[in-house]
Amino acid sequence: MLKNIQKKASELVEKGLVKRSAETFTAINIGNYFIKGIIVKKGKIADYFIEANKDLPEVIGKLKSYKKIPTKKIKISLKSPDCLVRYFSFPKTEKRKLRQALYYQLNKLIPYRPDEVYFDYTILKEITPSQNQILLAVAKKKHIDSILESFEKKGFSISEITLDSISLINLYLDKDPENKKMNSCILDIGHSFSTMNILEEGLPFFSREVKFSTKDLIEITTRVKSISEKEAVSVLSKVDKKSDLFTILEENISDWCKEIKNSFDFFELNKGKSLDKLYITGGLAAVPNITSIFSDNLEIDSEILVPDESNNLSFSDSFSKKNYREYKHNLAVTFGLLL
Repeated sequence: MLKNIQKKASELVEKGLVKRSAETFTAINIGNYFIKGIIVKKGKIADYFIEANKDLPEVIGKLKSYKKIPTKKIKISLKSPDCLVRYFSFPKTEKRKLRQALYYQLNKLIPYRPDEVYFDYTILKEITPSQNQILLAVAKKKHIDSILESFEKKGFSISEITLDSISLINLYLDKDPENKKMNSCILDIGHSFSTMNILEEGLPFFSREVKFSTKDLIEITTRVKSISEKEAVSVLSKVDKKSDLFTILEENISDWCKEIKNSFDFFELNKGKSLDKLYITGGLAAVPNITSIFSDNLEIDSEILVPDESNNLSFSDSFSKKNYREYKHNLAVTFGLLL
């Protein structure tokens, strides 16, 4: 989607926020709590992994050993407070001068100094004869360089880096051509924090972080049931809609919806139209009847954004469909990185 991101002085790796095709590669989503990956061989999905992100270099070494991950063509997707996505109008500028022009405006668009970040951009659409809509992706150099160093020490070659928001938009737009005609929100409920992407007829309108997370509901479940976090995750995936626990979870998600509604209202105020659908991703999407809670509180049709073979993703014969069904809610970003 994006290209030509700045390189380190050594030029050993490329940090392009661009999706490219390759017959054999590995897509890795580095989350705050889990590292999730999909291995593609000969153009087909061959395997996947989900590992706790306790020590990145250690996990990378472990995966290299027991998953036999090819060391070249590693694609990475990130979600971090050190990574930002911005949308704004900008005067039309010659292509060869646009990057430099954006660099000089960065201090007005982001809370970091321009020399502290890597950035990339794409032109989304023409707004007026003199203005374009720009998508700007920014990541702090310290954060990116630390990740690259962890992989390089284990002998891996990073071919590209993108952001989770962009990966999810890829998945959403690839899922159904009709999505390009809809006004939608993609809500990715992460372990430590969540992100919202609102799209107007298939084009990103804005992205933002929201404070609620899967961890909040896990903590509630551990207290109510007096169980461990691991047990709580299992309980959440099977919670009965008629149970006291579900009622408590519903109350908390209803509070989340107040923050979401503010973003919906912002879209409606600026665009003069309402959103058509809410798509939910992340591990919490496995909670039974969770879409009904969002639908009731936000008065919007809601569904889970799940990657499957309808997304032009081909599974090899060795791929375990049974295990995939169990973990697919956690892999939406990673599948979006493939597309």
